[in-house]
Amino acid sequence: MPKQIEDAHIAILTCPFELSKPKTKHKVDIDTVEKFETLRKQEEQYFDEMVQKCKDVGATLVICQWGFDDEANYLLMHKNLPAVRWVGMLS
Repeated sequence: MPKQIEDAHIAILTCPFELSKPKTKHKVDIDTVEKFETLRKQEEQYFDEMVQKCKDVGATLVICQWGFDDEANYLLMHKNLPAVRWVGMLS
């Protein structure tokens, strides 16, 4: 049974909760385990900071108009911050 949220403080995100894509084409060579681990740790740190920002403003539920990166979705769940992705907004 889903957990009930009382007195919800909702963070509504109108941007994707994921790493931003570069505007220009770049080539990144990940050719060793060490380089992969460095990249993975940087991504994890980025998402940790984003999740913490949501918690710092008092959000108890995060709703995103766009999607969540799988890593972000995992960290939100792990930090007990329920989230809904791909929510359409009415104007």
